[in-house]
Amino acid sequence: MTKWTLGYRYPIALTISLAPALTPMMVQAAPFEAPPATGILDSLCYDYVPKIEKPASDQDANAQPVEVDADRLEAKQGGTAVYEGDVKVRQGVRKFDSDYAQLDQKSRDVIAIGNIYYNDGQVTVTSDKTLKSNLDTKNSELEEGKYQVHGSPVRGFAKRVVMTNNNQNITMEGAQYTTCPPGQEVWTLKAGSIDIDQKEVFGEAWNASLWLYDYPVFYFPYINFPIKDERKTGLLYPGYKQSSSNGMDITQPFYWNIAPNYDATITSRFMDKRGLMEQVEFRYMPDPAHTGTLYFENLADDKQYSPSNPSLAGLSDGHRYLMNVRHGSALMDGSLRFGIDYTQVRDKDYNYFNDFSPQVGTQVDSQLQQSFTAGYYQPNWNLTSEVRRYQILSPYALLPHEMLPRIDYNYYQQGKWFDLAWNSELTKFGYDSGSAATLQAGERYTATRLHLAPTLTVPLVDAPGYYLTSQYKLMFTSYNQEVPDNLVSQDRSRFTDADSKQLTLKEGTITRTLPSFRLKGGVNFDRPLDWYDGKGTQTLEPEFQYLYIPYKNQDEIGIYDSTTTRQDYYSLFSDRRFAGLDRISDANRVTVGLTSRVYDNVGDERLRLAVAQAFEMTPPKVRLYPSNPESTNARSLLSFEGDARITDEWFAHAGTQYDTSEGEFTAGNGAVEYRTGKLTTQVNYRYIKDGNLDYRYPTNTAPAEDLSQTGLVMMAPIADQWQMYGGYYRDIKQDVNIDRKIGVKYDSCCWSINMSLEWHNQPDNVTLKPTSEKVIGLQFEMKGLGSVGTGGRSVTLDTELLPYVRPFNLKGQQ
Repeated sequence: MTKWTLGYRYPIALTISLAPALTPMMVQAAPFEAPPATGILDSLCYDYVPKIEKPASDQDANAQPVEVDADRLEAKQGGTAVYEGDVKVRQGVRKFDSDYAQLDQKSRDVIAIGNIYYNDGQVTVTSDKTLKSNLDTKNSELEEGKYQVHGSPVRGFAKRVVMTNNNQNITMEGAQYTTCPPGQEVWTLKAGSIDIDQKEVFGEAWNASLWLYDYPVFYFPYINFPIKDERKTGLLYPGYKQSSSNGMDITQPFYWNIAPNYDATITSRFMDKRGLMEQVEFRYMPDPAHTGTLYFENLADDKQYSPSNPSLAGLSDGHRYLMNVRHGSALMDGSLRFGIDYTQVRDKDYNYFNDFSPQVGTQVDSQLQQSFTAGYYQPNWNLTSEVRRYQILSPYALLPHEMLPRIDYNYYQQGKWFDLAWNSELTKFGYDSGSAATLQAGERYTATRLHLAPTLTVPLVDAPGYYLTSQYKLMFTSYNQEVPDNLVSQDRSRFTDADSKQLTLKEGTITRTLPSFRLKGGVNFDRPLDWYDGKGTQTLEPEFQYLYIPYKNQDEIGIYDSTTTRQDYYSLFSDRRFAGLDRISDANRVTVGLTSRVYDNVGDERLRLAVAQAFEMTPPKVRLYPSNPESTNARSLLSFEGDARITDEWFAHAGTQYDTSEGEFTAGNGAVEYRTGKLTTQVNYRYIKDGNLDYRYPTNTAPAEDLSQTGLVMMAPIADQWQMYGGYYRDIKQDVNIDRKIGVKYDSCCWSINMSLEWHNQPDNVTLKPTSEKVIGLQFEMKGLGSVGTGGRSVTLDTELLPYVRPFNLKGQQ
């Protein structure tokens, strides 16, 4: 029998990976640096592309010695030298071959005929005709030549090729251009003439036509095309999609490369059911310490507007707009920092984000956040401040309290046998009465809050395999509170005591002083396993916490930034039952938990199971609102979390909260995912007891029903070059589909086509009645020339309403 032994305590690490998808326009406008390379050369499609060759030294290539080899040589001093039969000329990285060549030793002119091959490390040119060149000027002219650019799939044919400026400038007449591999020319750009300057970002073509296979499909009097992944002023490729609410939706962006540290993207967005919207994004970086973006979009007259349209009833006309400002500054080597994130739409335009889905702005519960931050940071302390305001995107929302401003001072000191922390905050809470919602009458309470919390942490035992830590905290809070006589009805009902029927909010100064004591400890056992070549390890990690905070009635204090927290494994070991500072719950509780992990032979975590529950020695009396009933539970919910990497392809997650007093589950979530190569599929489920009837529209009057939702996402190859992807989410309890998406993509070496179809419930913040929305997306991409359509180059498992997430937090996860 294997024995458990004391081992090192493995810290719990929570890793959140954010992987946002960029559109081609966003890639073009990355912050003042070259966008990432396309990566197309990594594919086996382009294994024929030669690499760029550079001279072995810094010496000028023209100064390198010239070596000539041929089967036969005839030469006269000062006259003409004739080379015949397998002619080979080498000068550094330059290579030149032909069947016949002659050199005029006075003019230095060269004529070569037959089986011509030229390679200078930047471009390779071949021809069966004639090449004329000058050894001094390096200017060359070639008949009926094929060319291949090094380090790029760009290749083609020209009836006449002229190379000047040491072969840096290439002009081709009767030219063809493609990035397709030989024998797979799906698309070809044919032009009367093409100019390529290898120092520039774009090539230029005149009198050009785009051919798909043997058929012309488009004519361009002039076009420029990318030969490098860098920025240049010009039209970007258009986007297209079709939706139920906006109809045909076409975007045409124009990129303006103003300077290396300034640029702008100007986009015309035409929606046949809405009208023409103009979008402008200006980005600036006067120096690396100061960066920012100014964004504005304007729809002069929305065709959907009418006084009888309830979704736009708050507007007096069809003018709709959005503005966004983002800025960040770092001074004094990053010690002093400033930031702005400000977004605003027209007042009472509650459905702007639902209708147009702008890629800017921070929304929280139908509130558009506007934030100004400043801070000074030092190794042991920091002083920060924030002004935070909100624009309400729902006529039914209770106006939130704004921070006008909040100032924080935090100090940390680590000693030999203790850790000392000082956390303090001064916040003025107000609200913008001028933006009151249509159904809201009255005023909200306001306050200025001062909070001080010195904390002493003393490790009692800190040894490999076990630990015991004590923490002592004193929390002092003072409110200078103002309560209006005409208090809004929502606040009056929430702060009316259920027994006395009296309003509990108090005018004036309110102070609260509470001590806190916390004792936390744990032990780590581990043992070897026969799994994973006999080198696996399993841990058993019991831990406990005792928390004591005395009770103090806080019903006189308003709720400014506090809410209840979700009870999971990690929150049960916190010292807070409420988020924010307006409510500090009394506590006399013991929390116990047990975690077990399995590590494989290379140290990757394969399995983690964690279960915890808190036991109340005295039931907590503090409530969020006086109208809420006091808690009578002697035990918290039993919380379980589990993650497993079953094999290198199979992953699983489960989490539940179980009410042991009532004998029922209150929440749960789970997912099983399979990943291998290009195949990814996940089945997920979530359950919340007494969840809101509609998860998109939480209101006070909505009846409480269980939330029971399931989802399926999949990305799967269906052939060598075909890929299918999609997502399906359904609310089982409400018997409605939330979001459905299916797409297919064909991807070859030099072109791809991506088609998608999605149905989702389009929210409406005014009527609170979602409408069924259908969106058709089509993207055609010619690699190396550009893309036409919606989205970026890669497919995604995100849907319009729900993002794809991997809920597996295992160390060493791939």
